[in-house]
Amino acid sequence: MIGRGVSRLLVAIALVCASTAWTGWVILHTVADPSRSSRIAHEVFDDPEARGQLANDLASSLARAANTGAASATADTGLKVPKIAGDDPVLREAVAAALANPRVTTDVIDALAAEHANLLGVEPKKPATINTTLLLEAVNRSLGVASPTLAAQLVNAAPKSVALPDVEIPFVGAAHRFATAWVPRLALIAVLLGGVALVGADRLRVLRRIGVWAVGAGLLWVLLPRGFIWLAEQWVPGNAAVVRAVLRGATGAVTAMATLLVLGGAAAIGASIVVGRPSVRAGRGQRDQRDPRDALGAPGSIDSSSGWRTFTGRDLPPSSSRPAPKQFDKRA
Repeated sequence: MIGRGVSRLLVAIALVCASTAWTGWVILHTVADPSRSSRIAHEVFDDPEARGQLANDLASSLARAANTGAASATADTGLKVPKIAGDDPVLREAVAAALANPRVTTDVIDALAAEHANLLGVEPKKPATINTTLLLEAVNRSLGVASPTLAAQLVNAAPKSVALPDVEIPFVGAAHRFATAWVPRLALIAVLLGGVALVGADRLRVLRRIGVWAVGAGLLWVLLPRGFIWLAEQWVPGNAAVVRAVLRGATGAVTAMATLLVLGGAAAIGASIVVGRPSVRAGRGQRDQRDPRDALGAPGSIDSSSGWRTFTGRDLPPSSSRPAPKQFDKRA
């Protein structure tokens, strides 16, 4: 039988391993999962508000690319070409209409997936670019009527492709490799140590601690995405809808697992309480079956030895063997 101290140490190590494994598993099934890139992009395009915010970003990128191309083309002539404003409402509406084109949507989704894979260090690397020929064809269908001059500027100045902005997340590639290698090992270590700790003398408390950890880990994940959305609404309100759509696409499996953790942890806590009640009642029954005289002494007597020992730190000296003096009855 394992003692309480060893049992507590084992469960502490097990919970540390479980926390690390859970964090790595969450990373592998969200931001570090290349296979989710397409699903995340589809979530963005399926959300009208998120698609509108993405259209605004693409309109700005397209305007910058057109302005750069026009500046390069007229560098030798010294002519100044009017710049295209990325926040032009007409341009943004035209780009938003273009994103409804299935060919443009597929091209943008492929570019986003390539950028995500490159970020994770997946080989071989793919160019994260948008074919502006397709994009301009769709945009010009709207601009040709609303603003022919702007349509001509885009056609004459825009490059053949527009690169998506680079997103640098420190250590994301290293985190992906670490999680891939160590999540199964740490999970196995946590299960083994937790099982050994449950064999010890303090099994009910161990079961309760495991249950509390599971509930906390599950609830933390349920609250964490909401925290990210709140931060996005405060700091980047123009992309908050995109953040919400990305989280929906990236967190489906993790949310389901977090729910199972909460339910399993609550069941473990409840089981530890239910199993622990009979032992408490049995202990109380054993105390109630003792003879009250063992604790209180004979009627009319006073136990002075405990008070003397508390006061002096020593036992009472042995009582004298001389008989007690006789009591005389005054009526005699």
